[in-house]
Amino acid sequence: MDVVTTLEQIADNITELERGRQAGGGQAAEEYRALLKRGTCFLPYQSQGLLCFAPSRFVGYIGNNLETHAANPNRDGRITNDAINRILGAPPTTNMSLEHAYLHFCGTIGVAPSKTGTFGVGRKYWTTEEVFELLEERAEIEVAQNPNLTETEKQQLVKARIGQGAFRDSLIAHWRKCCVTGCDYVPVLRASHIKPWRDSSNEERLDKFNGLLLSPNLDALFDKGLISFTNNGEVLISQLLSVSTRQALGCCSDAKVALRSEHAKYMAWHRENVFIDA
Repeated sequence: MDVVTTLEQIADNITELERGRQAGGGQAAEEYRALLKRGTCFLPYQSQGLLCFAPSRFVGYIGNNLETHAANPNRDGRITNDAINRILGAPPTTNMSLEHAYLHFCGTIGVAPSKTGTFGVGRKYWTTEEVFELLEERAEIEVAQNPNLTETEKQQLVKARIGQGAFRDSLIAHWRKCCVTGCDYVPVLRASHIKPWRDSSNEERLDKFNGLLLSPNLDALFDKGLISFTNNGEVLISQLLSVSTRQALGCCSDAKVALRSEHAKYMAWHRENVFIDA
């Protein structure tokens, strides 16, 4: 079978997966649950208000079919991963929020997933803005429904999600300017969480050491995992960024941030779970 080359082909295969998810029984439903249980790399997608997961080795082949997929002797997740990478422009990465969401989803469909993906490899996920937004909306609902928080605390946590309120004020007081470029025109600077808001505890969401004050270009690169920093503050740049793109966005290879020891745990989390080292 040929591998996918367009988003439309992936979408067609997701429609086929949905047939298996919604089937009450039969071979399609059985194969669907087996795919979810054993998969290693998944493309999250939203369906009927649910965050669902599409296994790479299924959606990566053109015109796939649940009843016949298992009979494909050449199916190989490495091949489909490469095909999906080319379409989405980035490889899948580990992501704790999506891992928790995957485990929860498996529970809702009666699947007990393997502890790891195939061959003992940790599961990885492709990420999209739509998925991140859904995860953050869910986390915000949890904050709003938390009976142990005051209304003031809830407001501060929600504002921190968009880099406003007490969190932004604490970063401005700490950094005073873009911590990378030195730009001191504060109104345009972004208060960026190192460990993303959706993945942080309520305490971490307001911790000034879980934040960088960045110019908009660098904030976007950092948020998408295209740059990160060592514990010494030296910049790490993803190989996905060409030299010309780096120059256009003002991302210099000799950039450095004056990090403190309190930043280390957050930056390590970013390197492990957000940074795309490819």
